[in-house]
Amino acid sequence: MRTVLDALRQVPDPRSRRGRVYPLHGILAVLLLAAMHGETSLRGMWQWGKRRARRLVGYEPLGLWGSGYPGLSTVWTVLQRLDAEALVAALRPFLPQEAHVMIDGKVLRGSKRAAGEKALHVLTMAGQQLGVVCAQRRLEGEDELSAALAMLEEMPVEGKVVSVDAGILKAAFAQKVVEKGGAISDSSRRISRA
Repeated sequence: MRTVLDALRQVPDPRSRRGRVYPLHGILAVLLLAAMHGETSLRGMWQWGKRRARRLVGYEPLGLWGSGYPGLSTVWTVLQRLDAEALVAALRPFLPQEAHVMIDGKVLRGSKRAAGEKALHVLTMAGQQLGVVCAQRRLEGEDELSAALAMLEEMPVEGKVVSVDAGILKAAFAQKVVEKGGAISDSSRRISRA
């Protein structure tokens, strides 16, 4: 049986071999554990792990033993370079199954870092019941409909109701959801499958 740690070991490490003091799967595992314990910020997750460093470093499967506990700047740098889609793909088998998912695009306030730079625009698929993000795509020169269609190619929607706003709810999108065995809805009415 494959474990979450096995899945995290499959995520490509963005660092050069020389810069790998702490194994990527160990860092990601600590962040996941902290998130499962209610931490919502990177700093909070790091501090959660730091408070438990003695036990975490001693837990051999994390691979942190002998190296100590990574600093916040190390964790931040690793996440900055991480291939988020590869992480989502690795963890997808462990995500809870939702009967109803929502797809929505947002421009993230506060994500603009330099003058003249555009704010980050993302498309997110999240479960309605648990609020778990199932998939997320950064939109760079791509419209929300095209990104939503690409997201449907990667995500199973059979037996699920997919809710979208009017900007995404076009014939091509509805047809793709129905072809994959799902049903669609928008904010004003539900459209059942054929």
